[in-house]
Amino acid sequence: MTLLFIGTTGDHAGHSLITWAIARRLVEKGLNVGFLKPFGTHPVRLEQFWTDQDVVLFKKVLGLQEPFDRICPYLVSEETWTQEKAEDVLEEIKTLARELSTGKDILLIMGSKHIFLDDAPHNVSDVSLNTELQTDFILVDRYRDTARSIYSILSASSLLRDRIKGIILNRVPQAKLQGVKDRTIPSLARKGIPITIALPEDPFLSFRSIGEIRDVLDGDFLCGEESIEEPVGGMTVGSSDLHGELLLFKRVYNKIVLLKPHPPEMGVGESQGLRSIAGILLTGGRNPASQLLAAAKKVNVPLILAKGDTFSVLECLEQTAPTLSIQDEAKVRRFTELMDRDGALDQMLQAIGIH
Repeated sequence: MTLLFIGTTGDHAGHSLITWAIARRLVEKGLNVGFLKPFGTHPVRLEQFWTDQDVVLFKKVLGLQEPFDRICPYLVSEETWTQEKAEDVLEEIKTLARELSTGKDILLIMGSKHIFLDDAPHNVSDVSLNTELQTDFILVDRYRDTARSIYSILSASSLLRDRIKGIILNRVPQAKLQGVKDRTIPSLARKGIPITIALPEDPFLSFRSIGEIRDVLDGDFLCGEESIEEPVGGMTVGSSDLHGELLLFKRVYNKIVLLKPHPPEMGVGESQGLRSIAGILLTGGRNPASQLLAAAKKVNVPLILAKGDTFSVLECLEQTAPTLSIQDEAKVRRFTELMDRDGALDQMLQAIGIH
């Protein structure tokens, strides 16, 4: 069986998105892909039980039939298992990996928030788990500054040694990207560190979609559901960006205007003018007048009806961290394009023997 472990040196590194991009490319190559996330990191409730957000995503992405509790046996919210001996936990995961590999060409194993134990709520680190499973390892590092990334990568490499087949430096600011490529990567290469690629910070990847906002608020589409994947770059309770048919909404007080992202070519500090409308949230749970619904339909702007007043809805959106869902297909396409610019994604898979 082929096992591939994908781990990260820190939170918010794009871990889930990178795993999705790898899974997507493996499926495109005609491979039957399995998935295991031993330790949950982002709990989510589905009907009468809890599971992990990534498990929900990859169960849909890969069409997996295995039950949630087999794909993610240890949830972050559970306390009863935290006193189990590390060797017992490792043995169970090892057995589970064999089980989930049956009938699969490759099993992707997704690590915790970071490969070191530190603040993990369990007593098994990604390093010890990888050592037990003896898998190939792809390491993801969120770039914050050169010194910190080098330290994290060297520390991980000293523990994982030749099992690391690729390292992805993710979310590198555009202003520092060329320096990372010209100096940091060659410096690490001289130490035998297999850097695969440095990927730039891309605002598009951090945007919420219309569909995610609807889901967070448990709202209802009144129209425009076909725009469920469209990204949202900002929100306002003002009316200054409303124009044309949407001027009718200036009379509505219980609303939040969702704005499209600024064009990538627009520089910081440039005059924005009227911003494009991605959608309109109607708060308070009251259906709009027929004229408002007709105006939104005429210009193909989604209308979402949400419970709660305007400020509680805003607070909910601000306090809920963005998550990946099956509706974020546009993000994984964009991310895959970034990895394919230098052929890095396929090179990384070749390093683990997948051609």
